[in-house]
Amino acid sequence: MLKTMARDFRNFAKSNPLCLLCSAIYFHIPLLFYTLVMGSNISYPLSLISGLISYFIAMAIIFSPLGEKILRFLEHIRKLETKQEKELLQPIFDEVYEQAKRRNPELGHIEMCVVDKVFANAYALGKHTVAVTKGAMQTFSEDGLKALIAHEIAHILYHDTIANIYVWLGNSTFMTWVFLVKGILSVVDFLQKEKKKSMGQFVALLVKIIFEAILFLMTFLLQAVVAINSRKNEYRADRYAYDLGYGEELVEAFYLLEKIHLGDNSTVIQRMLKSHPRITARIERLETMIDQEEAMQTAHDI
Repeated sequence: MLKTMARDFRNFAKSNPLCLLCSAIYFHIPLLFYTLVMGSNISYPLSLISGLISYFIAMAIIFSPLGEKILRFLEHIRKLETKQEKELLQPIFDEVYEQAKRRNPELGHIEMCVVDKVFANAYALGKHTVAVTKGAMQTFSEDGLKALIAHEIAHILYHDTIANIYVWLGNSTFMTWVFLVKGILSVVDFLQKEKKKSMGQFVALLVKIIFEAILFLMTFLLQAVVAINSRKNEYRADRYAYDLGYGEELVEAFYLLEKIHLGDNSTVIQRMLKSHPRITARIERLETMIDQEEAMQTAHDI
């Protein structure tokens, strides 16, 4: 397991350096806070070691078969059960997976699953799970589903799903720190009010305001960096689906999604924090690649 986790971490760090940077920041802030709060009772090295042990345990659980089952349960992802699901999705998945396996022999075992949700979407989870919603099964053609599955396989191949887990763990650690700090500030504020010391109340309020401002800024910046990394990964997965031969099919699926969502009316801030690029931007990239390939083929034929 140690060897597998080390390999997963190495691949994750290579494919998602921005995400690794954010997770490191998430991880060290709580450790520094615990060290300051505990004072002479605990040193930073001891805090670092205890934090690493906790992180290692969490990683061991999440990257184990049990961890993936837990993630499937939390995301309402299940195996193919009905005859309709098996006859529609399994042959489609097998075709795409075999093509991906020929292109990338290092690709591990992946299982096709389904999500009982009405909206059209597809997922990649952990190291072995690709799923589509019931809504996607009703919305897209078989070729469209193949393109979406190819896109999701790319996320597993490039370890983007591992990046998502690291972000989730970092977020949880960071928010635990936020909860503790807010709790301490609330207690201090309460004690100062009990003692009726106006200067103490003012200092406590000032510290709380500064903390909230720093928290907002750090959260926004870290989320923005993670979103940039996520959008880059989406473009890369689109490119992989194109390279497998599903470029036009993916474009058709995106046009259908764009029609369903009626464009993007997000604000600038919302766009900065979005994990996915605009569908129209993704269509433009794919259409450019298709046009360039057709132009090259025409020139070659001449």
